[in-house]
Amino acid sequence: MAKRVRELQLLMELDPVEFEQLIARLMEAMGMKVELTARSRDGGVDVRGIDTDPFRGGNVIVQVKRYRDTVTPSAVRDLYGTLQHDQAATKAVLVTTSRFGPSSHQFVTGKPITLINGAELVGLLKHHGLNEVFAAARYGAAGLGDEDDLPGIEVAAEPARLLLHWTGEEEYDIAALVCRGNRALSDEHLVFYNNGSTPDGSVRLVTGYGDANACLMVDFDALPADADRLVVIAAADVENHPAATMAGFAGPALILEAGADQDPAVVHLADGAAANTAMRLGRFDRDAAGDWDFTPALAGYPGGLHQAVVAYGLEVDEA
Repeated sequence: MAKRVRELQLLMELDPVEFEQLIARLMEAMGMKVELTARSRDGGVDVRGIDTDPFRGGNVIVQVKRYRDTVTPSAVRDLYGTLQHDQAATKAVLVTTSRFGPSSHQFVTGKPITLINGAELVGLLKHHGLNEVFAAARYGAAGLGDEDDLPGIEVAAEPARLLLHWTGEEEYDIAALVCRGNRALSDEHLVFYNNGSTPDGSVRLVTGYGDANACLMVDFDALPADADRLVVIAAADVENHPAATMAGFAGPALILEAGADQDPAVVHLADGAAANTAMRLGRFDRDAAGDWDFTPALAGYPGGLHQAVVAYGLEVDEA
């Protein structure tokens, strides 16, 4: 935790222009075309980018906030207002050095807005090769003081990244169910393409992690106290491609990046089958000590994500 505070303090010591330039460099490293906005006419937008991904791409507006304290929900609502009035933008991103509260995560549910907290930002910068920003934090930096003198920064827990890889041209969606036993906590605890986050933001769908086909951010420490299971599912996009099956889900691997400074854990999974349109990949279970362990638990669903969700106690509108 002390190291993470040092890393965030290094970001805090950048002046506003340097910080915006760093975010622009990160976006370029993620494959975007980037434009820094002029301060006199930014309209609440610090960086603009074009994500060229043919499936998830679009025109992105980014606002950055070098905060020590939790970003207020009003700042998130203001960004949404900016997005609504920006004729060119299709999505928005709010980046901070601190964290967001549950109200902010709940507000962006179902909206084309991504929230990136300080821990996630550090992980993204390291993942995309911008490690030099944190060189001073490795051994302590001049001017940062001793560990007991570190400034008070609200440090969000570093989320784990669940990266899903497969080969082939077919597109698949990743979904997660936050459960108690074999029952999902609620409809809002199904995270998938139509609901990008749980109400508290502890599980979220994200894009932009290198060559990963899909990615979930999971803050295991922030999962609800009554949750003891997280189920991970892959599903074919039958809504847009009615004939799609799991047959093209070849050579799948689930990679857990528990932290920016930890070696990833890789689980190789069985290929999908033409008889199914969704596939349970496995589950994380919380033990009595509060630790989470992954178990590959493959199961096919001919009825797709709908069938998988119903199996965990959710009611789904057939319409």
